[in-house]
Amino acid sequence: MSTLEQHLAPTRDFDGFLSFLQVHGLLTPEAAKRARNARASTDHAADVVLIELGLTREVDLARHMAEYLSLSTTAVAADAIDRALLDSVGLAYLEANQVLPIELAGAAVVVAVADPFSANAAEAVGYCLDRPVELRVCTRSHILETLRTLRGDAGAAPELTDRPATAVVENEDFDDVERLRDVAREAPVIRFVNYIIQSAVDRGATDLHIEPRSDHVCIRMRCDGMLDLVETTSRSMLAGIATRIKILSQLNIAERRLPQDGRMRVAVRGQEIDLRVSVLPSVHGESFVLRILDRSGVTLSLEALGYAPDAIGHLRALAQTPNGIILVTGPTGSGKTTTLYSILRERQSEQVKIFTVEDPVEYRLDGITQLQVDPSIDLTFARALRSVLRHDPDVILVGEIRDRETAQIAIQAALTGHLVFSTLHTNSASGALARLTDMGVDSYLIGATIRAVIAQRLLRKTCLSCRGAGCDLCHDTGYSGRTVTYEILDVTRETAGAINAGAAESEVLDRSVAQGFVRMVDHAAGLTAAGITTPAEVRRVLDQVRESLDARD
Repeated sequence: MSTLEQHLAPTRDFDGFLSFLQVHGLLTPEAAKRARNARASTDHAADVVLIELGLTREVDLARHMAEYLSLSTTAVAADAIDRALLDSVGLAYLEANQVLPIELAGAAVVVAVADPFSANAAEAVGYCLDRPVELRVCTRSHILETLRTLRGDAGAAPELTDRPATAVVENEDFDDVERLRDVAREAPVIRFVNYIIQSAVDRGATDLHIEPRSDHVCIRMRCDGMLDLVETTSRSMLAGIATRIKILSQLNIAERRLPQDGRMRVAVRGQEIDLRVSVLPSVHGESFVLRILDRSGVTLSLEALGYAPDAIGHLRALAQTPNGIILVTGPTGSGKTTTLYSILRERQSEQVKIFTVEDPVEYRLDGITQLQVDPSIDLTFARALRSVLRHDPDVILVGEIRDRETAQIAIQAALTGHLVFSTLHTNSASGALARLTDMGVDSYLIGATIRAVIAQRLLRKTCLSCRGAGCDLCHDTGYSGRTVTYEILDVTRETAGAINAGAAESEVLDRSVAQGFVRMVDHAAGLTAAGITTPAEVRRVLDQVRESLDARD
């Protein structure tokens, strides 16, 4: 047995890691069994198995493996790699085996691996260098991208410091459309736009903001719910950037006085990414927000979302409800659609006809008929929903109940034997019932059709690599990734009776608590006690919910 194998032998087994994930509430017994069977029947690496099964995200898995094996994680940049190590081993071998020697640490060589349960490739690196190996855990995609960059054929935009410092536009207020097109085709503009989009995707950002200021342009990105300034550039670039994005989004490049909305599709590292573009005129120039609809890294499983095993069982039971309405509530960006689709997948089979009506369609799934509303041609939620009801559906997902008409059609669908999933923008589960009343829906219909309301928020998780102190992996924030905090309000017979009688929201909530309902603030307190997140993060996200509860009290 080699030195490295001896070091890992007590803890390196995959079964032990699956048990570790179960103990920490990150994997259900059923999911662990699926992973175990998949690993036994294939020669795939541990990380590949778990990700292909949709049980976790790649970056989360790296942290969990490192914690289990008492190793460190790394996300080293290509320019920090010791090139002499690569030359000694050979890029071809490293790319084929997807390992990466990083640096020398005393007598040892530090090697980044995606699957620390299989040490053969890392051991071979140590053999080539005649040194013992010190492992670091890294995501497979980061290793491969770093190796491609080191080879020199990554295809990425140049670093910002490599961009020409000369002004692209001498007069940013010109109106010559052909000149605007010419500027948008200039290499510095194309490289910069490619760079910021690629950077946003690599960071896992949901939104990319391009904001003109009085003397410069700010590039900000929203990652894990937080908006951060990541770059600045000269105002001389603004006209070119604006025109380039408008061309890609098929917008009017000459119109700078009115807001515009568009869409574009770009390829980032071979993966097609959809972006929703919003342009807003401001006193300093046009401001852009690009919503990144990259679902390639999103795992549609209740385990990966962060729901506890008992809640997963609860949600799976709700998915099998024959009829009624199940609502998910929360603000924009709280993961409502992801949760709905994860529940919906529990019902998906060849014996069940499923439709979705959305604006826009966020996940494209085989076996489900999906419609995208388009108000410009009068294809509204209500009109699309009426048409769907004539197509013999069993289950319908309505992206959002926005008005009384849509609410009434959804209720009619539930009363005629269909199961309907949808979302509302409310602070709490009980608040959804009050919101429907405000829309003009009769109380007796709410009590008769609503089966459950799930309210949720996303909380940033304490970085496992640095335990909140701040490190390169978490960009010195102390947080990495997000988990869900939630409350599930079942509309029992007793609760329905109270709703039918016109009970106030506070009374409905009190009755539910008496029946075992756990409020979201209490669930979040449990996450804090377990060290999964911090009190500061809970206060940041849930203060509005607390204020709503206080107002009811």
